[in-house]
Amino acid sequence: MPESTDSYPKYLDWLRFLSAWLLFLYGSSKLLHRQFSLPPGVALQPVGSLTGYQLAWFYHSYSHTYAILLGLIQLAAAVLLLFRKTALLGAAVLLPVMINILMINVFFSIAWGALCTSAFLLASMLAILWRDRRALAGVFWTQQPAEPENMRRYYRAIAALTIVVAIALMAVGVWIQAGSSASK
Repeated sequence: MPESTDSYPKYLDWLRFLSAWLLFLYGSSKLLHRQFSLPPGVALQPVGSLTGYQLAWFYHSYSHTYAILLGLIQLAAAVLLLFRKTALLGAAVLLPVMINILMINVFFSIAWGALCTSAFLLASMLAILWRDRRALAGVFWTQQPAEPENMRRYYRAIAALTIVVAIALMAVGVWIQAGSSASK
């Protein structure tokens, strides 16, 4: 169960407000088409000559709708973070988004400022979620019903079969790909 509001740590208030401010900046920049845009000449360059940053931005700029949706999610999370009662929901909504943004920033060598900002936002969301970890564990684990005792073996067999079939399909795909590469 979460702690009382009297014991709500002050640093979480500051993390919420600073995160909301940053999210308003990044979300609105996507809505105003300030992010995910490159000079038109980049499209004329050979793909092999583009940097990771240019490739990532070129890819993301292809769909303005994607940028709008991402911006709206960031703005919605920013609004939710402004209030203690909705901060947990905001952090939960934003967590997978920030993980994805951080991975893009790391693996496509996006600017250090963006990398540091996304790492800060991810850490802030984790800090907000960490405060209520027991309640979240209850919602997602301990309060969830288990399989009925008489059906447990059947459900586990289905789970194992699902994993085996998925691995087999991946192996077949690799084998087909290797065969088509060898014939070229």
